[in-house]
Amino acid sequence: MRVLRGALLRAVSSNVVAVRALACKGSAVRALSGKGSAAWNEEWRWLGLGAVQEASAPALNRLMFVQTGFGCDQHGDRKGAGATSAAVRACRNAIEFNSIPGMVDHVPGGRKNMLIHVKLGIPEGYSVDHDEIRATFPYGRLLPVEVIHGGLTYGCGRVVTELGDEDDTAIVVVAAVSIGYNDPNDASEGHKTYDTRDGH
Repeated sequence: MRVLRGALLRAVSSNVVAVRALACKGSAVRALSGKGSAAWNEEWRWLGLGAVQEASAPALNRLMFVQTGFGCDQHGDRKGAGATSAAVRACRNAIEFNSIPGMVDHVPGGRKNMLIHVKLGIPEGYSVDHDEIRATFPYGRLLPVEVIHGGLTYGCGRVVTELGDEDDTAIVVVAAVSIGYNDPNDASEGHKTYDTRDGH
């Protein structure tokens, strides 16, 4: 009985240590997540990941994946950060619940050659840090980000000066993230559109 009790106590003690370790790790992740848009960027850097920004890249003429996302930022420095936090959240929202393992087999050269096109709808008068958008993606080649007027602003009813607020303006950004690759044997500048009337 004593042997059994000792083994049980050791097992419980071991589990407590494991849980505490996980809790500490979770606290670190939560602390990092509290940094907002920088959280994912830092995680990718730690893992040696991150998309590459392409100043000019071949056309994305083989479209494989399209997803949309929504991001909202209720507080912060609008003059400096602009709509960046909301834009990063929109991109994250577009990709965070998806898995695309087939890219490794279907994109020539693997995931490093995967082309990423991001189209953002942001409220007029606001800017976006394109490097922060790039850092949101763990791999691939980010084409120049396309920014158009869209999204919206609204009054959230709360001013938090400690977060840099000057008024209660909240910013909403929408994102369309398209992923695919370039087929050098195809001279077209855009992707093919499939139509059910053609049997697709």
